Amino acid sequence: MNTPDTVLIVEDDEALRILLKIMLELNGLRVITASDGVEAIDTFLENKENIGVVLSDLGLPRLGGWEAFLKMKESNPNLKGILASGFFEKNVKEEIIKSGVNTFIEKPYDMPLIISMIRNMLGNENQNK
Repeated sequence: MNTPDTVLIVEDDEALRILLKIMLELNGLRVITASDGVEAIDTFLENKENIGVVLSDLGLPRLGGWEAFLKMKESNPNLKGILASGFFEKNVKEEIIKSGVNTFIEKPYDMPLIISMIRNMLGNENQNK
């Protein structure tokens, strides 16, 4: 069976989405992108055998990052998730973790931290160098 080795980035800020994609690809990761929660679910369902990690902004148009992740996780219970936001309320954060999101990162993005988290979630065999 093929091990999912692709990251789905879900970010509504186009410049940030492009920057994340470039930075992750320069570090040897495979990347697919979506600009909102609805597009993320459609993209995931088209590529679910390859996607191992979802990196999503929490606040997205049409459908929020958490809600979109939950829909994707219904289709693949092993899917790993990282949610990003400028601010997380403690009680909301606890509820999100209970629902299966693996971790959180705060904006602005810390690229070395994101790359390390994703590589760890995908497994050592997907590390570059």
